[in-house]
Amino acid sequence: MRRWRGFIVGALFTLWVGLWEASVLSAQKPGPGMVPKAEEDPVMARWARRVVEKTLPNGFKLLVLPRGYVPVVAFHNYVDAGSVHESLGESGLAHLFEHMAFKGTSAIGTSDWTKEKEALDKMEQAHACYLQEKWKGEQADRDRMQACWDDFKRWEAEAQKYVVTDEFGQIVERNGGRGLNAFTTADSTEYFFGLPSNRAELWFYLESARFRDPVLREFYKERDVVLEEYRLRVENNPIGRMFNRLVGVAFLAHPYGRPVIGFPSDLENIDISRALQFYQAYYRPNYMAAAAVGLIDPAQATAWAEKYFGGLPPAASRLPIVTEETPFEGERRFTLYLDAQPLLVMAFHVPEFKHPDHWPLEALSYVLARGRSSRLYQRLVLQKKLAAAVNVFTGFPGEKYPHLLVIFVVPNPDVALDVLEKEVLEELDSIRKDGVRPDELERFKAQALHDFYKTFEDNGHLARELTFYEKVAGSWRKLFETPRQIRAVTAADVQRVVQTYCVPERRIVGTIQPPAKKDGE
Repeated sequence: MRRWRGFIVGALFTLWVGLWEASVLSAQKPGPGMVPKAEEDPVMARWARRVVEKTLPNGFKLLVLPRGYVPVVAFHNYVDAGSVHESLGESGLAHLFEHMAFKGTSAIGTSDWTKEKEALDKMEQAHACYLQEKWKGEQADRDRMQACWDDFKRWEAEAQKYVVTDEFGQIVERNGGRGLNAFTTADSTEYFFGLPSNRAELWFYLESARFRDPVLREFYKERDVVLEEYRLRVENNPIGRMFNRLVGVAFLAHPYGRPVIGFPSDLENIDISRALQFYQAYYRPNYMAAAAVGLIDPAQATAWAEKYFGGLPPAASRLPIVTEETPFEGERRFTLYLDAQPLLVMAFHVPEFKHPDHWPLEALSYVLARGRSSRLYQRLVLQKKLAAAVNVFTGFPGEKYPHLLVIFVVPNPDVALDVLEKEVLEELDSIRKDGVRPDELERFKAQALHDFYKTFEDNGHLARELTFYEKVAGSWRKLFETPRQIRAVTAADVQRVVQTYCVPERRIVGTIQPPAKKDGE
């Protein structure tokens, strides 16, 4: 399950205790016209009837779920703009624009917009001059290149004089806001924060303003921050390097093969004009789905959406991501020779999130490595003492398109990685031949339902799930069908997905091993 992937997203959640609130909500009237199709789970049906959906003429979608008694509201905005949408040579641009979205507008984040804009325009002209000369390679005029760079730095310093640092965040904080943040994935960029209910209108103003009138101030400063992130998270992080290499080996055609953080050579050559082109193509209301969850009036929220988001121009229809991964012929392997903890990663291609096999594959991940009673934990960690840790998760590096099921093992000292690989394959083969036991299947269902219901404890988590299901699963209503889908998984389903997808001859295997010692060492 994507939200609860061990070391990828943190520890599993504890037992949900919000059924009391659901019983209270059932006595309240549902949102107008929002009665879903028949659902076997009456609690989920009552939750679904609470959701009010509003789609503006420009395509912007708002989902409102009024709940609770504490006067706070959590907001989450899912923008259908991730690393899969980047053009060749622009890797990392979606993530970089996420940084820019906190820099403000022509009215927020500046002490004098007229003077700042003049400096920014001249700075960008100088930077374009520098890049044009640089791209000439050996034929570049080094003196002209240096002159353009000096001019660029001079105007960058001039523009900086007018920056009011973090004014966007300060406005949120002064109004009682909490949790202002964002993240970028292969599929999306998502923005979120919470506000007191009596300040809810501020979200509509700020969120629409930063996408109607973005100012990419401190752009190159933030680009350097991202480059430093790359050095910390990839170059100097063995696990980061492992997973960076894994996507490149696993996806030879699909854009999932590019790292979300980008390639340094691309980042070093990105400029403001290309960032604005990305913004103009993808930061459009018809590519957004926002959710408000908490103590908020749906009618007032939809009125604010019309007031602030209604004027945003929609984008023309864009081409879908049609590239499919190349047919898999034979296993693929790679090894990183590093002075670091040895690691084993094994991956298999599996379908997208909305495929009917999603939950059987989740069941497989639970059976293999979720909890101390899971098969690989029992076998590798407790019984044979071969591993210090093991994890299995789906949804990497994204979920909207076919992705990877990943098995990740940390060996104990002096345990050979080929021994661990053999043990993992034997366990998969056992399920392939004999299936899973009834108690394993029931444990999966209990744990998965437990994890799912935990989402409903937190307004922010629930807002995120509503937007995710709307954009990735095809409808927010499918969120409330999840318990039924979990309960419907059979032992035969789990055995079938192992037979279909976890084929040893089509595995991707990566290892981290110590470099060979030189003579005399």
